[in-house]
Amino acid sequence: MKTLKTTLCFLLVSVLAIHVRAQDKSLLTAKLFANLPDSCPTPDALDIAPDGSLTLSCPNYADRKKPGVLMRITKNGQVEKLVEAPVLDASGMSRPMGIAYDDDGALYVCDNQTNKGRLLKLTFKENKLNSTEVVAQGFNSINGIRYHKGYVYVTQTALPKLKKDKVVGGVYRFKISDRNIQVNNDKSDVNLIYTSETQNKDRQVGLDGLVFNKQDDLFVGNLGDATIYKLVLNDEGQVQKESVYAKLPLNSAPDGINIDAKGNLYVAGFAQNQIFKIDTNKQVELLAQYPDNDGADGGLDQPADLIVYNGKLIISNFDLMVAKGMLNSKHGKPYTLSSIDLKE
Repeated sequence: MKTLKTTLCFLLVSVLAIHVRAQDKSLLTAKLFANLPDSCPTPDALDIAPDGSLTLSCPNYADRKKPGVLMRITKNGQVEKLVEAPVLDASGMSRPMGIAYDDDGALYVCDNQTNKGRLLKLTFKENKLNSTEVVAQGFNSINGIRYHKGYVYVTQTALPKLKKDKVVGGVYRFKISDRNIQVNNDKSDVNLIYTSETQNKDRQVGLDGLVFNKQDDLFVGNLGDATIYKLVLNDEGQVQKESVYAKLPLNSAPDGINIDAKGNLYVAGFAQNQIFKIDTNKQVELLAQYPDNDGADGGLDQPADLIVYNGKLIISNFDLMVAKGMLNSKHGKPYTLSSIDLKE
């Protein structure tokens, strides 16, 4: 009887969640863009390759026996492996997260390994890996990345050496010509240009997603505080002005951030299966929201990153973390990318 009651309660909650979505005509529907192979159980970051295809990073935390891989995805959602991410000899693994192409087509990769993290520069020839160089190394929690005018900017979600009673996250800036810079994860790092202390005691996670607008302003999100900051930089990359650009619901856990040609920001709500839009007047709009699901039909399933691509938002479904305050209840197949038509 107890099992029957539990099942009925679960079904009722599911039906109510679907009913709420059906009644809210303002929310957009996510569709399946691509099914991913077994080699990519935890899809993460996205960027547009020089040939117009998408590149997707898969750190594969869900199955640590699997190597980290980079996938190539065509405009119609066909998936193939681009390359296994270069392995760090000291750990025997690679965990590619944030990725970004520069103007010459080189790909910068955040290899996220605790205190051994690397910022890599990969060059390709006809979709074959041609060379691997280390821009910087020794990161505690390297995560998001953007290329902008000859520099790469990366976030760290936590800098333990700077923590007192609250987590501190940071933004680093490197020249694309930099090589083998040793990161200390503290204020002695000359490449550290910005730090932020997370106030939310219930989610002690720091800086994550970031993106530039056409005016060279840098937007960066604090995942724990659900706050998007606007940073104005000078020519030397120093932060001249900091302001709160937008506040999202505290339980949303903003992860990846992207921007369209008009300057509207799009944010992946990691914890609650949400996508937000922040317009140039700083108005926040909930575009899409899903209950806990397996992503089989394109439903948002712990969205980690997103990108504006051919009139759509393409969204990676990380579908791994199960913790207090997160809708995701378990990891499992299918492994997917979702899409939302911005023309709806």
